[in-house]
Amino acid sequence: MELTRKQIYDMMWTDGIGKTEINLGLKQAELKVLCDKYDIPRPSSGYWSALKFGKPAQKTALTETNTDSALINTDEYIIKKHFSVQPKKKEAKKDQSGKYPTKELPLEEHDIDPLYRVPDVLYAKDPIILDTKAKLREKNFRDNNPWNAKNPFQCKVDKWLSMRVSQDQENRALRIYATIIKAAKAKGYDLKIVNDKSQFRPECTTFIIVRGHEIQTFLREVYRQATNADGTKDRYNTVGSGVLRFECDRYTHHYGSSYDLCAAQDTKCTKLEDKIQHVIEVLEKIAEERDEMERQRKEEEERRRQEEERKRREEEERKRLLVLKEAELEKVQELLFEADRWRISRIIREYIIAFKAHLERQGLSEDEKMIDEITWMESKADFIDPFIDDVEEVLDEDDLEKVINPQIIKTEESKPSYGYYNSGPQYSYWQLMNMWHK
Repeated sequence: MELTRKQIYDMMWTDGIGKTEINLGLKQAELKVLCDKYDIPRPSSGYWSALKFGKPAQKTALTETNTDSALINTDEYIIKKHFSVQPKKKEAKKDQSGKYPTKELPLEEHDIDPLYRVPDVLYAKDPIILDTKAKLREKNFRDNNPWNAKNPFQCKVDKWLSMRVSQDQENRALRIYATIIKAAKAKGYDLKIVNDKSQFRPECTTFIIVRGHEIQTFLREVYRQATNADGTKDRYNTVGSGVLRFECDRYTHHYGSSYDLCAAQDTKCTKLEDKIQHVIEVLEKIAEERDEMERQRKEEEERRRQEEERKRREEEERKRLLVLKEAELEKVQELLFEADRWRISRIIREYIIAFKAHLERQGLSEDEKMIDEITWMESKADFIDPFIDDVEEVLDEDDLEKVINPQIIKTEESKPSYGYYNSGPQYSYWQLMNMWHK
């Protein structure tokens, strides 16, 4: 639509903005952009309220511009919507005969691998299957027949498969279990059954050995509470629901409770007979997980062994350094002992020089007694000096050690006590030196 500024101005101030938007096919934001570009004033809500109640309303005049005579195309201000491009649906192509190809349907029974196909009739040749069937019949006979003392079976059943199903599901459960065992043996896996005779009612535990790992298996029927005549649930009576469940690999929580891993079970859409291959895959996955756990356990043991070896080497190194330290300390003590000998001998010689000077001042330098005393002091200085190998007639090396490092003897006198922790014995200078050496 093409209009002038004056026509758009009159429409808005006469009919209102809402009707103008409808007449022009614009939205509020689009009309605002148009009015701002061509400087067209718009009426406010207060203008229409004043007109409604008869009050004076001020109308904004339209200013004159160079574009008053120009026509405004309102369609140019319509904001175009950008729609996302929808992918085209792939049309099925016809084949050479002019027909559309049929979709692939789920596998039928004849398409299943014969290794995982459950037979309709079980022709049991395996002794384990025969003994299991006999055990189930024996159990049903014992539970249903009032004459429990009679036993129609002449053979003694020693081992049977781990199963707990109702009488209606016995044949089906045996066919499924037999197929699982056949598929496992075809894969190279073994079967192991352990009879625990220590219980009041002996039970057998079935294991399928996959790559050396014994995986416990159990086939049971999910039981539900029976319904009473009035339609309520019977809390003390359960009946079979017809849903079979194959469990394997018992786990134990750190709380002490245990649970079984469900490999497959009946659902509303599928049966357990169609999941034999999945059961074998679950058993193999459990074996892989155990291999991984065994690998992690070995790595942990190796890490622990390396840690113990490192601690052992550190302990040996510590002991070696301790021996070296003790030897070094002993050498240092010997060095200090020799240094004390040299220092004491030098002190004695200085004392002899001072003593001779004193005798000269006293005029006693020629006294034989004093000369003998000086000779004795010089011999003791030579005996103590480590650089002079002088043999003493009376004293030996042990006596020399006693002279240099006298024994520590605690004095009876002690400092005045200001409390239990402040009192203690007093030591002389040589006693403290001896303590430092030791």
